[in-house]
Formats: sequence, structure tokens, C-alpha cells
Amino acid sequence: MVEANREALRQMPFPPGMAEYVEELVRTGQTEQIIAIIKMGFLIGVQQGARGEPVPTTPPARIQA
Repeated sequence: MVEANREALRQMPFPPGMAEYVEELVRTGQTEQIIAIIKMGFLIGVQQGARGEPVPTTPPARIQA
């Protein structure tokens, strides 16, 4: 996944001090904090993706068996 998105990741702005913060978490073994940051990023991405999809105005048609 990283390789497929490498160029987009390079162009993405990174908050100042974030790399140093993550390095400190890794160095001090704060795995739970790192996982929480990853989960938060994932949830924000999911929310953005869901927000971008149009909301259906009519219910889907029923399928008869």
C-alpha cells in the first residue's frame, strides 16, 4: 500500500514536529500510543470517504426471489 501511494504520501503535508514525536514514541516503546494514532488516521479517512459518497434519496429496489 505504501509503495502504491508513495508519491501522494510524499506530497502530503506533515504537521511540524510529528516525525520527532513518533520517533520518541518508538524509542520509548509506546506501542499503544502509536496504534491509537494509526487508528485515528484510519477513522478520519473512513469518515472522509463516507462523506464523499452521495446519500441515496430513494430506497434501493427490492429483489424478488
